[in-house]
Amino acid sequence: MARTPRTPRTTDATTLVAAIYLRVSTDEQATAGFGLEVQRSQTTGMAMVKNFRLGGVYEDAGLSGTVSPTQRPALAKLLADVKAGTIQVVVVAALDRLGRSTRIILDVVEDITSGGASLISCRESLDTQSPAGQFMLTIFAALAQLERDQIVKRTTDGRAARGRKDGEKGGSLPLGYRREGGAVKVDVTGAALVRRIHSLRAARYSLASIAGALNSEGVPTAHGGRCWYPSSVREVLMNEPAYRGARRGESEQRWPILLDQTIPSVARIGRRSPRPT
Repeated sequence: MARTPRTPRTTDATTLVAAIYLRVSTDEQATAGFGLEVQRSQTTGMAMVKNFRLGGVYEDAGLSGTVSPTQRPALAKLLADVKAGTIQVVVVAALDRLGRSTRIILDVVEDITSGGASLISCRESLDTQSPAGQFMLTIFAALAQLERDQIVKRTTDGRAARGRKDGEKGGSLPLGYRREGGAVKVDVTGAALVRRIHSLRAARYSLASIAGALNSEGVPTAHGGRCWYPSSVREVLMNEPAYRGARRGESEQRWPILLDQTIPSVARIGRRSPRPT
């Protein structure tokens, strides 16, 4: 969910502290079409017109707009000062000074406004203190959420497509398997534990007694924990179809077989509670 912009800390323009952010990449320095001095002139002029008190000039020289804000020292410091409440307005010559990708720009705008500060961009005539600027913020927030949703959908669709191809959708694997080079392989130690648990259950030991035996021996759980419970034993037993070579998801790929015919199926075994020795 997109973060809701905070209300600016004050509406009295004579008391607002403004920060100027300047950025120019190495290529832009070479062409000198939108250099630091041009940006400085535009932004300081805007601050004077708005009657802001200048709180500082934050300058990232020779850094591409594709670089993450956390990797731009001046921008990172500016966002930290906004969050700390020492800056109420951020003035830039153009939105592309914040970033050269939509994602970066949206993230920085969101960081500024959620920190309670306003944003003014000279080129786009954007002033988030105005009603029109506030409206633009809602559009920015909607665009940011839309992009996040699209990323999630692409990721989900990609996993689903891979799942249909080879059964791989990410996430943790059942006990007894490991990933190696993008493929699922047998984990020898885990496979031995799987066989032991199924053998004990096939011998009609209860889930609680199996868990107790594993705990008394200090055997790590499927997820590396220290304590087995009846539910964690049941989780291993529920993977029996995979251990017997079932298809992986919707694909034609099959799980490596861990349980052969020498170990009976435990699917319909009832409860009994002798303790394994």
